[in-house]
Amino acid sequence: MRTHTTSGYSRASVRRTVISLLLAGVLVIAVPVSVERRAEASPRPKACSLSALHFTLQPNGGLGHGWYQILVRNVGSLTCSLTGYPRVRVPLDDHVDRSVQRSFQRVMPPGSFAPVNDMLNSYAGGYNGPVPASGHVALPVTDLIPRSGVASFTIEWAEISPKACPISQILELGLTGSAQLRIRHQFNFVCSSVEVTPFVRGATGSGR
Repeated sequence: MRTHTTSGYSRASVRRTVISLLLAGVLVIAVPVSVERRAEASPRPKACSLSALHFTLQPNGGLGHGWYQILVRNVGSLTCSLTGYPRVRVPLDDHVDRSVQRSFQRVMPPGSFAPVNDMLNSYAGGYNGPVPASGHVALPVTDLIPRSGVASFTIEWAEISPKACPISQILELGLTGSAQLRIRHQFNFVCSSVEVTPFVRGATGSGR
């Protein structure tokens, strides 16, 4: 007499199948899940504060022009960054300077300042990177390491004119957006507007 089961498998076969499925489940659970993580970029240094910077003037000139290469050193304890143009003011004397021949000096009304213009570069230095057809340049960001990081910029003006020129004995230097300024005493004939180039890395005034 034949014995029939309700399925086409024997009990032993069913038991083996169940055990195999259980083992497969254990293996699936045991496999660790790998999660891909993107490396996070290091945060950019914060913008330099005026209190962390020291300005040094290096006078130059020739061919009727005066200009300074101005070194900007990070004297702070943290890396900081500079970009764009510095803030420059050039007060003009409102009184006669006895050391100057009177026909050479033009006395200005109180509170007068020389016009200051931003320019990418000049013969004295400045930005020397690519300039797109649109003329819009994304100026570089210069990171200054603590204690020794250096950037620079230049200022330039005409110091000779057929007519008497205003005199300036002070340069005021600072950062755009900051009301504070550093004062440097320097005698200059200022016969034109003052041209200022952007911050560039290093001490050359041109980023080289």
